Amino acid sequence: MLRRVAFPVSLAAAIAVAGLAAAGLPAAPTGVTTPLQFSPNFPNGPYYSIVCSFSHRNNDDPVVFPGQAGRSHNHTYIGNRSVDAKTTSASLIGGTSSCDSESDSSAYWMPTLFVGQNDVVPFATIVYYVNRSRQGISAPPKGLMMIAGNAEARSRQPKGIVAWSCGAVGGPPRYATIPSCREDQMLQLQATFPNCWDGRRLDSADHKQHLKYASRGLCPASHPVAMPQIILIVLYPPVPLGSQVASGRFGAHADFMNGWDQVELERLVAERDRQR
Repeated sequence: MLRRVAFPVSLAAAIAVAGLAAAGLPAAPTGVTTPLQFSPNFPNGPYYSIVCSFSHRNNDDPVVFPGQAGRSHNHTYIGNRSVDAKTTSASLIGGTSSCDSESDSSAYWMPTLFVGQNDVVPFATIVYYVNRSRQGISAPPKGLMMIAGNAEARSRQPKGIVAWSCGAVGGPPRYATIPSCREDQMLQLQATFPNCWDGRRLDSADHKQHLKYASRGLCPASHPVAMPQIILIVLYPPVPLGSQVASGRFGAHADFMNGWDQVELERLVAERDRQR
């Protein structure tokens, strides 16, 4: 039987405080000193952020294996609390969420981190919506599905898409595989989603062709609709070398299924567009 790795509540509370501060939200616990720091160069643009706690985990993937319960490697979910193989963007709307936003019922997930046979629950995840574009941005459309990274990777992936790090959020160095962080540091997974949409499809055969990454702040003609870049910073306790995610040594990735109150999302994105 798989066992869950447990860590001190005080350390978890410290991370929660740091995450809430990063998102510009009031921190509920008081008197907690946090070791978490934020890089001054991150996230490099006007942003909106929310903090999410762990929701649940299962062997489903409603983007890659819709309707096929148990088909996937194990995933850890944040955000919408009801996600399983049958989930659709429509079923997410208005659902309860582990994120600190009443307007966001989206689903965000990543492969579960394991130390041996024991699953590691993240302390918290900070979700950034960042305007990194040199052109006007639009909100991710209702029903959009996205993947950052490649679950089947057998070699190093680009660190600008998925990477691991220790220390300051958004800061270097970054690693292609899970590093051994010091005891006073948090292990972090950073997943950066594409920010250019083709304007037509909400998904595609490989779940990637409908989207591209901007180059020097500009979207290609084939994918002309610029969006805010969604970045997940998943905060874990330090783990031993040899630990890995359920999709394998190089298989870090993350998925997104839009479940926002679309009117509120469009308002937030318009504000960040004006700030650029």
